[in-house]
Amino acid sequence: MLLLSVKVLSLDGWGIRGLIILEILEAIEKEAGQPIKDMFDWIGETSTGGIIALSIATGKRRLATRFEFFSQKAT
Repeated sequence: MLLLSVKVLSLDGWGIRGLIILEILEAIEKEAGQPIKDMFDWIGETSTGGIIALSIATGKRRLATRFEFFSQKAT
């Protein structure tokens, strides 16, 4: 039997607490020495997590992600 390994990153939508997720992901990237998007096959979630997931998938830097996050919350 052939077993496939699929790595999934699911990000919870926590509103303003999504900034905590960004800090954790940044620490993981620093420790691993590679971008988060290269460590997972699938990245997804809804709400705040969805904004972060899209930023990761498109390769945006954390500073740009934080700016987008606050822009979305301000409107």
